[in-house]
Amino acid sequence: MLSSPAIPKRSGSILITVLVVVLMMTITCAAFYDWSFSQYKSSDVGQRQLQTNMAAESGIEYLRYLLVLDEATLTQYGGLTNNPAVMQSTFTDSQGSLAAQAALRYRFTVLSPALDQSYGEYSGIRIGLENESSKLNLNTILVVDASDPTASLGRTLLVNSLPGMTESMADAILDWLDEDDDPRDFGAERDYYSGLSPGYEPQNGPLESLDQLLLVRDVTPELLYGYDRNRNFTLDAAEQQMFALEQVDNSTGSMNRGWSAYLTLSSAEKNLTPEGEAKIDLNSDDLETLHEQLSEILDEEMASFIIAYRQGGAYEEDSESSNAAATGGEEVKLASEIELDYEQGGSVPLESVLDLIGVQTRVVESGQTQRTVVEAAFLDDTGSMAAYLPILMDYCTTNGDAVIPGRLNINQAPRTLLEGMSYTLPTALPPDVVEAIISNRVFEPGINDQIDQSHETWLLTMGLVTVEEMKQLIPMITAGGDVHRAQVVGYYEAEGPYTRLEAIIDASGTTPKVLSIRDLTPLGAGFTVEQLGYNEQVAE
Repeated sequence: MLSSPAIPKRSGSILITVLVVVLMMTITCAAFYDWSFSQYKSSDVGQRQLQTNMAAESGIEYLRYLLVLDEATLTQYGGLTNNPAVMQSTFTDSQGSLAAQAALRYRFTVLSPALDQSYGEYSGIRIGLENESSKLNLNTILVVDASDPTASLGRTLLVNSLPGMTESMADAILDWLDEDDDPRDFGAERDYYSGLSPGYEPQNGPLESLDQLLLVRDVTPELLYGYDRNRNFTLDAAEQQMFALEQVDNSTGSMNRGWSAYLTLSSAEKNLTPEGEAKIDLNSDDLETLHEQLSEILDEEMASFIIAYRQGGAYEEDSESSNAAATGGEEVKLASEIELDYEQGGSVPLESVLDLIGVQTRVVESGQTQRTVVEAAFLDDTGSMAAYLPILMDYCTTNGDAVIPGRLNINQAPRTLLEGMSYTLPTALPPDVVEAIISNRVFEPGINDQIDQSHETWLLTMGLVTVEEMKQLIPMITAGGDVHRAQVVGYYEAEGPYTRLEAIIDASGTTPKVLSIRDLTPLGAGFTVEQLGYNEQVAE
C-alpha cells in the first residue's frame, strides 16, 4: 500500500511578520493621527485666540468711531459712560455670527470702574468709558504748586487727595517732576537718587508712565496699584487676603486699585463748540468781526456790552440811577443804545467769561469825547446766569488754545479728589460744597439731567459758589474731558480664549488717536461671560 507523501510543516514566521507590520502601521497611524489632531487643536486655539485679539482691537476702533460723533448724535446713541446697548456683547462679524454656534460667536465688551453716586467711591464695574479728567493729572500739578510757592499747594493737594500719601512722599513726587535739583522740605532730589545702589537720575520733567513713580522714594507697588492684581476693578477672594497696607484705611475700598485709580498723565479737553467748531475768541483784536460773531449767538445787548467791556473794562462805581448826576456827569445807557466805535482797540482782555458778570463798563461812543457808563448786561443772579452762561461756555472762550489740559471733572471725580481740592482751595470749595456736588451732580450731563451740568459753571448757576469763588475754581475744574480709558475684552460666548486690552484714546484733537494699549490677557480672564454679556435669545 502506497503511503501518502509527507506534508511539510508550514512555518508561522510570515504570519508573525505580517502581524508585526500591521501593528507597526497601526501604531504609526495612531501616532500620526494624534500628532495631526494636536496640530489641529493647536491651530484651532491659535486661530480662536487671534479672533479674540481682532475682536478686542475692533472694539478699540469702534470707540474711536464713537468719539468722532458730535454731542447731539452721541447723546442719541446713549453716551459714553454707561451704555450697555452699544458697548456690551457687541458682535464683530455681521455675516455669520448670529447663526453660528455659541463656541464660534465672538464679541467685545467695554468695561470701566463704576462710581457709587451716593458716596463718591469706586465700586464694581460698568459698561462704558472712563474719563481721564475724573483723575488728578500729575503732569499739570506743578502749575497748581507754582500759583503760590509759599503755600505748598501741590503737597496739600496730593496729601489730601490720595489715601496713604504722606508729606515726604508728596514732596518727593514733586521734586521728581520739577526741573531743579533743590529738594523741598520733605523731598528728595539728585543727591539722594545718585547715592542709591545702583544710582539713577530723577525725571525732572513730565512723566511718561505712572510706572515711573515706582522710582520715587518710598513709593511702593502696593500704594501705586493696590491689590487688584488682575485689574478687574474689584478685589477677588484671594486678593482680599493679601491686603495689608499699613496706616491706610481701606474700609471703603478706596485703595483697592491704589493711587492708579486717582492719577493720570493724559487728561485734556478740546476747546470747541458742541458742533466741533472753533469757539469765538472774546479777546480777538478785530472788534467789529467779534461783534458780528457774538450777534449770532447773543442778543444785541450782550453782544455790544462785550465790545464795550473790551474797550473800557469793568467800571467799579455803583450806579443806582440812570441820570447823569449820579455818575458825576456821565450818561448811563444800555449797551444796545450806545454807538460803538470800532476804531478803538480792545485794550482790556478778558481772563474769563465770568469777568462779564454783574459789572458795568465805560466807553467813549463813536463821535463823542465824554465817556458813557454802560449798564450791566450779564446780571449776577442764578436765574439770569442759568440762561446765558451755557451759551457763553459753549460758544465763547478767552483761551485761544485748541486743547485745555489737566482740569478735574467734578461730575465724575471720586470723593477723595474733590476733598483734596477742598483742602487746596478751602475758601472757594469748602466741605459743604463738596457734599452738595456729590448730592446734585449728574454723572454724564445731557443723557438724563434736569438741569444743565455740561459746564463747571453749574456750581454758580445752582448758587453753590459765588462769582469770585468760581473764578478761583475754573482754572482747575471742568465738567468735560476728551481723553478716555477702558478695558476692551474680546471673547467667545462659550468657553474659549479671550483677549483683554486696556486702551487710552485721546479725542481732544481733530481725530481720536490711541495713546496706548496695554495687553492685560496674561493677568487672567478677570470677568465672567455673564459679566461681559451675551445674546440670550441667540444662545437659546
